[in-house]
Amino acid sequence: MNITIEIENKEDFPFIKKLIENLKGVKILEKNIETVEDVEMPDEFFDALSDYADSLKDEDCISHDEFLKFIKEERCKLSTVK
Repeated sequence: MNITIEIENKEDFPFIKKLIENLKGVKILEKNIETVEDVEMPDEFFDALSDYADSLKDEDCISHDEFLKFIKEERCKLSTVK
């Protein structure tokens, strides 16, 4: 069985790690996940993104209510047994 534990307080990690390691048959696999801030993006990406944003028109966008309606419909589709 695999589980993922998210710890908000980094200072608690050593305690939690030691506690879990005391359980029989448990292995801890640490992953260093890069955040978006850690990834360097080329300037061309931001230029292209800016150009795309400038090209959007009001008719290309949906309202907040339309977005929530769409999400609700998609959730219903996913939870419907086929």
